[in-house]
Amino acid sequence: MEHRDLVVVGLGGIGSAVLGEAARRGLGPLGLDRFKNGHTFGSSHGGSRVARQAYFEHSDYVPLLESAFDGWDRLEAETGIRCLHRIGVLLAGGDDSMLLNASLASARTHGIPIESLDPAELRRRFPQFRLPKAMRGVFEPGAGFVRPEAGIDANLQSAVGHGAEIRRPVEVLSIDAGDAGALIRTGQGEIHAERVVVTAGAWTSRLLGGLLNARVQFVPQRKEMVWFANRVGVACSSAGMPAWLIDDEGRCGNGVYYGVPTWAGQTGHLGMKIGFHGPGVPVDPDTAQAVPPDVVDRFSRDMERYLPGVLGEPIAVQSCLYTMSADEHFVIDRLPGRAAVVVAAGFSGHGYKFAPAIGEIAIDLSVGGESSLPAGFLGLSRFETEAES
Repeated sequence: MEHRDLVVVGLGGIGSAVLGEAARRGLGPLGLDRFKNGHTFGSSHGGSRVARQAYFEHSDYVPLLESAFDGWDRLEAETGIRCLHRIGVLLAGGDDSMLLNASLASARTHGIPIESLDPAELRRRFPQFRLPKAMRGVFEPGAGFVRPEAGIDANLQSAVGHGAEIRRPVEVLSIDAGDAGALIRTGQGEIHAERVVVTAGAWTSRLLGGLLNARVQFVPQRKEMVWFANRVGVACSSAGMPAWLIDDEGRCGNGVYYGVPTWAGQTGHLGMKIGFHGPGVPVDPDTAQAVPPDVVDRFSRDMERYLPGVLGEPIAVQSCLYTMSADEHFVIDRLPGRAAVVVAAGFSGHGYKFAPAIGEIAIDLSVGGESSLPAGFLGLSRFETEAES
């Protein structure tokens, strides 16, 4: 049996950051993944992820975002790979919009620079949008988007450069653990690890099985992304448009549309990327790739409402996975009674931009049991509290 000090299971957006952090600390980690790099079966593809700091999901995330943005800058300085593009992010909604009001509250609490736009100023600044007259805006100039594929490549490059070993494709079949170590069974043999960090995304619940409390579930959901050609050049490029989210009070369903404009040096699918952030369809992650036939028509119809005459024909469509926790907040913690195992999962469609901070938190927990970053609110104990209340 092979013996290792630290193993990271899953090398997608989060796992690659954990592996890189472990390697930079001189821990000589081993990283395992069931797929080759660059696959599209999980949650770390699609060319871009909107990255904000005035966070409507909860203001407790803001210090982690500040750390993550600094981490993206350090990773670029080390590897020369640019991951974070600060093109600004626009939020639009009505007076009662939770998206706007919670973002404003987070910005006030943490001193995040933002601009409040009344309806007239919103239309003047961003005339390509046709929004209800009462909608106002919040613009965060220091926000933008992160490139997931570039982030994975940069973190893995950094990890290998600092002594990590990567094995793929290697399927992990099961993990059994206590406080003293973990037994990792793979299709290529068994590994005993002093510590293991599980960052397996949509496969987390299946992989950890009985190690997780029954109340802690990670449910994979399929989401779709559509890329549209630009009919009006600069209006939908990063030269004339920020990334954006529109809170339309449920007119288009339970969630919000978001978009990332085209940008210089864009890779992968070209055109403007449109997605819908909200509940998806629960799926088996091994058979989740098919895109329903009505998706492109629905996106096209709704975008003609908000960006009339601006977008051309849809040119690509792709699915990805949200791995949802019960409360849609992240889980980053040691497993109770099994201190050898740290789990980082349930990023619920809004986690990738945090990857550098999550890498730091996960390795802090794995090595010392606590982190200097304020991530206690993402621990497993909250599910016990909810069950008792």
